[in-house]
Amino acid sequence: MGVDLDASLVGEAGRLARAEELDCAFVHGNAFALPEAATVYVSTGVLHHFRGPDLATFFQAQAASPAQAFCHFDIAATGLAPIGAWIFHRARMRHPLGRHDGVVSAQRAHSDETLLRAADVPGIRPLLYEPRSVANPFCTTLRPVIGVRPPLEAPFRLALGRAARRLAGPEHLAGATR
Repeated sequence: MGVDLDASLVGEAGRLARAEELDCAFVHGNAFALPEAATVYVSTGVLHHFRGPDLATFFQAQAASPAQAFCHFDIAATGLAPIGAWIFHRARMRHPLGRHDGVVSAQRAHSDETLLRAADVPGIRPLLYEPRSVANPFCTTLRPVIGVRPPLEAPFRLALGRAARRLAGPEHLAGATR
């Protein structure tokens, strides 16, 4: 199920799903206020829209829900992000506002430390996959912020195998400078 606060995006997603004959539903509303809670919350390009305490509130809502995990992909705060966003949005967006929004979004990207600090709420273990300290800046335009219930961290790392070494929690970035 896809949920968005923007009714026009929900309508377009529904239209595309019907055209592709996909078995999914889209709802206009708040994902945290649905009658049935999610098992995992997933988003792309949402986190950079939250500023200050609203970012922590976003993660607290997920920790307070019965969801087992979250995975939020967002723009990595690198010097190359605005250039990468410009190229991507130039190629993919038809409307000039969409093209402009991509570059502004890259400039609003949160640091790894800010994301881990905001996501470090009781009941959730925050992790970054391929944080800036270990990432190739040319390959990391988006990176996921992952949160799992503490009992799920070990099985999650096991399932990732060797890729689990690319996960970092708040303790790995403590004292890191940007």
